[in-house]
Amino acid sequence: MRRDLRILFAGGGTGGHVYPAIYMAEYLSKHWGASCRFVGTRKGIESSKVPLAGFLVRFIWISGFKRSLSPSNLLFPLKLLISSMQSRKIIKEIKPHLVIGTGGYVSGPVLRQAVKMNIPTAIQEQNSYPGITTRLLAARVDCVLLAYEEALSHLKNVKHYRLVGNPISESQGSDNLYEATQYFGLRKGMRTVLIFGGSQGARNINQAIDQLLSTKKLKDIQVIWQTGHGDFDMYRDKYQNYDTINLCILPFIDRMDYAYKVSLFAVTRAGAMTISELAAAGLPAILIPYPHAAANHQYKNAATIAASSGAIVLEDNPKLAGPLAEAIISLLSSDEKIEEMRKNIKSFHSENTMHDIAEELAKLVENTH
Repeated sequence: MRRDLRILFAGGGTGGHVYPAIYMAEYLSKHWGASCRFVGTRKGIESSKVPLAGFLVRFIWISGFKRSLSPSNLLFPLKLLISSMQSRKIIKEIKPHLVIGTGGYVSGPVLRQAVKMNIPTAIQEQNSYPGITTRLLAARVDCVLLAYEEALSHLKNVKHYRLVGNPISESQGSDNLYEATQYFGLRKGMRTVLIFGGSQGARNINQAIDQLLSTKKLKDIQVIWQTGHGDFDMYRDKYQNYDTINLCILPFIDRMDYAYKVSLFAVTRAGAMTISELAAAGLPAILIPYPHAAANHQYKNAATIAASSGAIVLEDNPKLAGPLAEAIISLLSSDEKIEEMRKNIKSFHSENTMHDIAEELAKLVENTH
């Protein structure tokens, strides 16, 4: 593979779209020597996480079209026009050999312009039900990389696809337990439960954990709790002197590999990337699907894992605290159950995902040079 490849990634809004792009960029930079850059929006998580990963990101002016009546929808046609012009300008300046979209509204204008300019294009789709950008552009790009085969049934006239799974970081699964324990300020040898609601937090999960902590139902464990930025200040202030259990509250966990390493199991959403990372780490989970996800795809993701006894699934609602307490206490009381779930969720991980992705991308580049 030529060493001067320039690859442009477009995806953003949430961690589920941004991290797959970062993981692919890390792999292609390391193994191909490729120069990888990103396009995103200033409001998306990519504006901070991409530079933190060591890559340059350019910004365009685009946001989603709200399904409900909203004054912001009046600006959508203008945003689409301007973002298309901005995307074309960025592509002309960077001159990428390959453009990869990972979802979110930002990927739409960039992929459209790349197609018009006859630059090889690919989409990496994380979910069993593809996002709207993937559904609109799957027939126009050169290759669609899927994590779930059922996603294909929602796409029309796809030129080429391959089932590869979701990319995860090569650093996933840190073996250094001491460093991970120190990183979160945890006590050595004490059982740890990881709680996170995705990159933006989850209100009902946070409120349920707040109830369990306030009533002191969680005992003899320590907790890593990612609240999301919106709720962080409130819970940090409330529990800064909490002494019933060892508690590490964070707005966002940058070293998720450390969190997976030290934890006995997780309480989390059922996003595709979350499940992929849990499977790679062999970490059992209590999954609480986001109820408003498109076509209820988070529930479908969770049900697949639960059917193989790799997870417990709970419904997201304001009365979550009771069922969640029962599920946590039940798991803590059975090491055998946790070990069984660990083996079962691990079976959903493929070691060849990144290799297969790179193989398909190499074909796109080789066919044009």
